[in-house]
Amino acid sequence: MTISQHTIRRAGLASAAATVLALAGTAVPVSAAAPALSLSAAAGPTGGGNTIIGTVAGTTANPSPFPAGALPTVQFQYAACTAHASSPTQLDVTGTTMNAGVLTVDPFDVNRISGTRIAFKVPSAGYPDLAVNSTGLVLGGDQTSATWTVCVYDSDSAVSSTLLATGSYTILPRPAITSITPASSPAVGGQAITVVGTGFTQDATVAIGGVAVTNLKIASTGTSLTATTAPKTAGAGLALTVTTPGGSVSSLDPDNNGNGSDAIPFSYSNGITVSPDTGPVGAAVTVDVTGAGFSQLQFDAGSGTPTSTNAHVFLVGGAYNSSNNRGVAECVRVAVISDTELICTLNLAGNKLSPADSSVVLSTPIDQGAYILTVVTNGAIGASANPTIISSGAAFVVAPY
Repeated sequence: MTISQHTIRRAGLASAAATVLALAGTAVPVSAAAPALSLSAAAGPTGGGNTIIGTVAGTTANPSPFPAGALPTVQFQYAACTAHASSPTQLDVTGTTMNAGVLTVDPFDVNRISGTRIAFKVPSAGYPDLAVNSTGLVLGGDQTSATWTVCVYDSDSAVSSTLLATGSYTILPRPAITSITPASSPAVGGQAITVVGTGFTQDATVAIGGVAVTNLKIASTGTSLTATTAPKTAGAGLALTVTTPGGSVSSLDPDNNGNGSDAIPFSYSNGITVSPDTGPVGAAVTVDVTGAGFSQLQFDAGSGTPTSTNAHVFLVGGAYNSSNNRGVAECVRVAVISDTELICTLNLAGNKLSPADSSVVLSTPIDQGAYILTVVTNGAIGASANPTIISSGAAFVVAPY
């Protein structure tokens, strides 16, 4: 029967470790004498699985700390690095105090990039014994964070290996989301929201549908944050994501369990805000419209044709309906300033439009009253026009003054 190299290796590590203990009694901390290992990320999520780049500054005497042809052994040790590679040791935590723990990175998850750089994956399982630290590098006991020493050796020998470099790495809880209030925003943005959860660090970033929020403030407890939504094209089922050194969480999987049954989707309504929001009877008014997604729309040039398949801006009594409530006037000469702003001219003096079919009612001014300025993507009669919603920001009043 052939004994696998894996078994021999494990037995060798255990035997060598026993020899070291017998000769020295305890491991010898030597991290102070080892070159510093700079990590691409100094912190990461409990449970590991993320990849880190480690860099050591070469010197004239030692220009290639990670020699060619040799695959370094990377370990996470709870205290200062020992003189030689250690045997994996089960994580032991009392309250917030770490008593023991050594994890070895699977060699398949270690890559030598150059003489001064290596890449390795933070353990998410035990190695070589899957039963020892089976869940990888995790928080234990009552810990809310834990700092480990990263130890890089030239081999896994517990007797003859040499410490090549050492660094510091902190594990943090993965963030989670409990609630979002409100879970919606007008397309123009500017909506104040509050997110409640856990694991929100001060350096967290937040985005909705890939668009970063503004005015982000995170509570010192890490259990809530406030922010203001940025402009975004209307859409539903969007993910609000919170990203921290401890990982990311999406509101579509708010407890980070891979299920998603408790998703909290975010939505942007197709709304606009207009300024000014009133105009005197018989006047021509230049209106500034803010919203989102304007750069994707094609508007008619000049006075336009109200029933063309291009986008239009209509003054509507109530909710726009492309078949029977098409508005009483068109805001023409549309100029798109940016994706979130356009201007147009609203003539309240005459040539009112028939709400039924957009036919022109000659020499008829727009009646006094309250209307809704509405942007539609397609002006054809009966078309699916995706009109902007009725909102207070889109209200426009034609008054006698």
